[in-house]
Amino acid sequence: MLILRAIGLLLLLAIALCVGLGILSRQKHYFTWAWNLFRYGVVVALVFMALFILERLIAPIL
Repeated sequence: MLILRAIGLLLLLAIALCVGLGILSRQKHYFTWAWNLFRYGVVVALVFMALFILERLIAPIL
């Protein structure tokens, strides 16, 4: 769980850095990177949550 938190923190820092660079330089590709990082981060988080829920549902059966 500690590794997931560290990866999440790095993801948030990367998104903040991309947005900050986009605001300072007014270049569109930084915002595109930030948006893509956010989208993929949400997808990965949803997959992990689904796996945790699935584990909770299957564990009592086994």
